[in-house]
Amino acid sequence: MNAGTLARRTIGAVAGALAMTAGMGAWSQTRSCLDRAPSASQGTDFVAAAARQSPAVVSITVAGAGNEWAAAGEMSPPTRWGQGVGRGFASGFVFDPDGYILTSAHAVTGAQAVSVVTADQRRFDAEVVGIDRRTDVALLRIAASNLPVVAVGQSGEVCPGEWVAAMGAPFGFERSVTAGVVSANPRYMPGGNGVPLIQTDVALNPGNSGGPLFDERGNVVGMNSMIYSASGGYFGVSFSLPIDTAMRVADELRATGRVTRGHIGARTQPLTADLAPAFGLDAGLGALVVRVDADSPAETAGLRSGDVVLAVGAAAAAMPYAEIQERVASATQGSRLALRIWRHRAPLTVQVGVIQSVPDMPPKLVARADAHEVRFGLELTERKGVLGISLQDPGLYVQGVSGSAQRAGLRYGDALIAVNDVRVAGLADFDAAIRAIPESDTVALLVMRGANRSYVAIPPRVSKRAALTPSVRPSP
Repeated sequence: MNAGTLARRTIGAVAGALAMTAGMGAWSQTRSCLDRAPSASQGTDFVAAAARQSPAVVSITVAGAGNEWAAAGEMSPPTRWGQGVGRGFASGFVFDPDGYILTSAHAVTGAQAVSVVTADQRRFDAEVVGIDRRTDVALLRIAASNLPVVAVGQSGEVCPGEWVAAMGAPFGFERSVTAGVVSANPRYMPGGNGVPLIQTDVALNPGNSGGPLFDERGNVVGMNSMIYSASGGYFGVSFSLPIDTAMRVADELRATGRVTRGHIGARTQPLTADLAPAFGLDAGLGALVVRVDADSPAETAGLRSGDVVLAVGAAAAAMPYAEIQERVASATQGSRLALRIWRHRAPLTVQVGVIQSVPDMPPKLVARADAHEVRFGLELTERKGVLGISLQDPGLYVQGVSGSAQRAGLRYGDALIAVNDVRVAGLADFDAAIRAIPESDTVALLVMRGANRSYVAIPPRVSKRAALTPSVRPSP
């Protein structure tokens, strides 16, 4: 099994060109860690830190997009209501009291509806302000103010061996805390897109995506993003996006709704100390070109696989990978960059044009409920169980699902037991129960899945304001 098979990444498709990063060079980060004074705290006591962050951590439910992380693995956790086809869970955290929330882009990509539950158990429909798949950042906004916010730290100061903790909703269990140590900072994924990550051994599972990673002082230093696993569940290697990067992306999404970067069409990886001798170099500095996109500025400039970009501009010394990425990403469209290249064990300089990367567009959300839906989008059938021929008990079963019911998490084979507190045994009972409930009220369906029963909420078909507004007709 190769590394690509083992990597069950929760980040969406990431295959860009030379792009933005917010990481420090490995050497400078190591130097700062050597100079760091020992912590006076115990290092493993996250009680105060968790209490500090918990009020700002939210749970996110996404309808219309399955939980890709859970689907990719081989784990079989106990089925939670609403977790399945067409519905997924994630985490997030409030960083602005006016309702701005950070979460993972892969969690909301393809969403039809996104809802947020705050720590005080208020539920809001969320707007997806913007997404950036490259860094796996999504910016949400809810109609709330004076919300508690996280304390934001500095990810560049996070050192290997330092204790950190994650908070989120693995498998839907809200505000769960797991702890571990930093394994590396920065870490670049093999074949990745040049975005630096914080590697830890903190246990992350489906539902943790988008939640905060915080240090022992209670400062958020990262946003939980992905795992590296053979099964799709926690395997001891987890990754978080540095908070410095996440906040910078959030600021741009908030200002313009999109992230734009300079890009030349050359896909690269860090030149490591192990690879350097193969190209006749002594140090693991620079960006190794692995692919050049057709019809790109890089192809026009003559770049090819196996070239090593040592520096951008007039710099005499070889640059760290992160700095090369930053120089290209910050270049404006139409400008030209001088790249110092190492090819066939000899230096040369090429001029390459810069174009703008195509920004990611947020998903188009649909209304929570449709007043014109028939039975909330449920296709139902009655099972009579005559003479014991039916393999299922008599009752009302879901044959097909769409719309509000799908967004609520119902699926084929579910049995409907009651509407609110009214038992239903057939279609006539179900229709009568629905008619008795005002369209401005939430409907609770008692559903049996396997041997388990649980109520599932269907949101109001019309808003209370619309229900209270009398229709105005022209005079005859």
